[in-house]
Amino acid sequence: MASDYDKILKENIAALLLPLTEKYLNIKIIDSRELKDKLQTTIEKEPDFIRIVKTDTDEEFILHIEFQTQDEEGMIYRMQEYFGLLRRKHGLPVRQFVIYLGKQPSRMQTQLAPEEVFTGFDLKSLRDYSYESLLDSQVPEEIILAILSDLREEKPEEVIRQILSRLQGIGMDQITLRKYIRQLSMLARLRKLTKETQKQIKDMGFTYNITEDYLYQEGQQTKANELIIEMLKDGTLTIEKIASLTKVPVEHVKQIAEELKK
Repeated sequence: MASDYDKILKENIAALLLPLTEKYLNIKIIDSRELKDKLQTTIEKEPDFIRIVKTDTDEEFILHIEFQTQDEEGMIYRMQEYFGLLRRKHGLPVRQFVIYLGKQPSRMQTQLAPEEVFTGFDLKSLRDYSYESLLDSQVPEEIILAILSDLREEKPEEVIRQILSRLQGIGMDQITLRKYIRQLSMLARLRKLTKETQKQIKDMGFTYNITEDYLYQEGQQTKANELIIEMLKDGTLTIEKIASLTKVPVEHVKQIAEELKK
């Protein structure tokens, strides 16, 4: 499910970039360019030596040693990558050493500059912003995020109605409007407001049908599978009868039955 929400945000980030950064991150962007490179999750070169060690003072940490026969430009950043991966995986302190074997004096950078040191990140929560601040926008991608913001003392149904009215009021074709209504319905799940959202969509005469939403369909399929499992465990009904009652193909019931046997 989380990947579905990520998909919405990635799809909308281009339109959200300027209002999001300026209004909520206090960054005013005058120019930008996209980095399309995917961040690698593995490092091709394995560390030369890593061990979890315990000292005579009862100190336990990861000892990481690299051997270098010559200077390597950017060695400091490779060590930084190793540090982050080891710390994340093992949750232990990490002490790192590079043992230089070259003939000429080494000129490798051994310490990060203050601006290069990772000390944490800023955390921003949409719950800290009023829904009015998001509704007061001409950007539909921003408007639908109001469902995740601080609704204050307002009833959720009223906020949802305002979001839908705002989307309708900024002017867009029906296909595009249905796209944002679908996204709003998906985001509403994060606040457990699916029923309220669907009610407002229906009451306001929009044509979006939740039964056409693939996430809804996946949820219905999950419920059907759970029912099939219970019937199979009970053992009083044939596979054909279970398929008939749950309105799924016989082969689907047989597949679940085989998985249960395993």
